[in-house]
Amino acid sequence: MNTRVLVSVFAIVALALGFGIVANSVNAQEEKPQTLIGTVSVSDDDDGNITAVKLTVGETVYNVTLDENGRKLGAQMADKKAEVTAIVREQDDEKWLVVKSFKEVKEEEAPQE
Repeated sequence: MNTRVLVSVFAIVALALGFGIVANSVNAQEEKPQTLIGTVSVSDDDDGNITAVKLTVGETVYNVTLDENGRKLGAQMADKKAEVTAIVREQDDEKWLVVKSFKEVKEEEAPQE
């Protein structure tokens, strides 16, 4: 009887460890930075303080987390096209970015005829 209990406990511990490893690998994939190119839009209050920053990529709108990098993105890239490297997360059916880095994307000049 003791051997059965030990085997059962061992099996439960092994399953729990297996689920933990799978969960960690899924989280690691979600935490991998992605590079997106889109247009930055900024909302501010009456005092000029940034209240929201969004990155629009095609038809997808990403909300930007207003940490230090998110505020810099809004302040420096408002109404400009930017290449943004960020962690993408989904919360309450909305996409959110935690900005790691960004740079302006210059529109290529049309060839002169």
